[in-house]
Amino acid sequence: MPSPEQLQTLYDLSDNELYEGAVAFLHRIVDEDECMPLPASQVAGLLNIANASSYAELDHFIRHQLERNWSESKKDIKVFYTELDKELKDIKKKYLSSFQLVQTGKSVKEVNQETDELMALLAHDFIQHLMTENMFLLAAKVDERAKRR
Repeated sequence: MPSPEQLQTLYDLSDNELYEGAVAFLHRIVDEDECMPLPASQVAGLLNIANASSYAELDHFIRHQLERNWSESKKDIKVFYTELDKELKDIKKKYLSSFQLVQTGKSVKEVNQETDELMALLAHDFIQHLMTENMFLLAAKVDERAKRR
């Protein structure tokens, strides 16, 4: 279980850096890579696994999604999961080491468990911010299509 100090650091990261990073990540995929926002079914699945799993399980889910043989009409989903996998690896590298979130003086097993717990929390918050922005972008795309008709 993370310490109160670790949790405060995570809350601060979530409110600032993770939120901004999630918005930038999604806009990069939608605007620069010209992908559609995730469909509601993918949003629900990703949020469910992020809410109910360890980081190892979330990582397994994301890898499964990016390794699937998506049809051409759903290639944007593969792009999303491929980029999300990279982004979460960057988050792990950046925040766990830069902010020294993992406490020293523990066994390898304890460090791995603590890393998994902290990454689950970081990934959960990042994905929550990501999905909120996704829903805004999805609504904007629907409005855009309706105006063209």
